Amino acid sequence: MTEQFTVQMDSKGYVLIPAPLRKSLKISPKSFFIVSEEGGEIRLIPGEVRARREMREYTREEIAQSLIDGAFTPEGIEAARASIRDLGLDPDTFHPNL
Repeated sequence: MTEQFTVQMDSKGYVLIPAPLRKSLKISPKSFFIVSEEGGEIRLIPGEVRARREMREYTREEIAQSLIDGAFTPEGIEAARASIRDLGLDPDTFHPNL
């Protein structure tokens, strides 16, 4: 089982990440995190900030093609097709690049 710690948030909203976790995840002062809420839990994911000029935005079509290219099993292909529909696109227009 994963080691768990009890921590307390202070009046400014700060939460101390216990040293064993900081060491195992190689988190240092000034590290950046992606913070989100999922199923009533707070997720804190080590991340990084990049200059916008270094980032590339993908089109829905590129994302759809990537989904279908990464699907290998019948279940995976159907899940990819469903995700493509969720993007508002027709999954029949995308075929795996073999």
